[in-house]
Amino acid sequence: MIHDATTQLSEQYQNLLAPIIKANKLSAANLETLVNFQMSALQSYVDMVIGRMKAAAEISNPTSLQDFMTGQIEAIASLQRKLMDDARILGELTARFKAEFDQLARDSLLVIK
Repeated sequence: MIHDATTQLSEQYQNLLAPIIKANKLSAANLETLVNFQMSALQSYVDMVIGRMKAAAEISNPTSLQDFMTGQIEAIASLQRKLMDDARILGELTARFKAEFDQLARDSLLVIK
């Protein structure tokens, strides 16, 4: 009888904790995805800046200055596209994360009922 009560209590405890464990795992996976995205984006921005700094260091005459300025215009356009793409990707990640947590909440409510 005590064993049955303990087993029942343990099952209830597991049912209560299961959604929390799933939420923690989902949070960890989503955080990993977000950090990987941010690190990749950061690396591409750093590469872009270093490339422009190297190009600036190569300026030695009016022609190379003109070439640098043309490169700056192209770099700004590229940066704008990258920022827009990154914002879109971040929005998609956020929407996916929200959908996953919403589904987890719905599933958890069904288990509790």
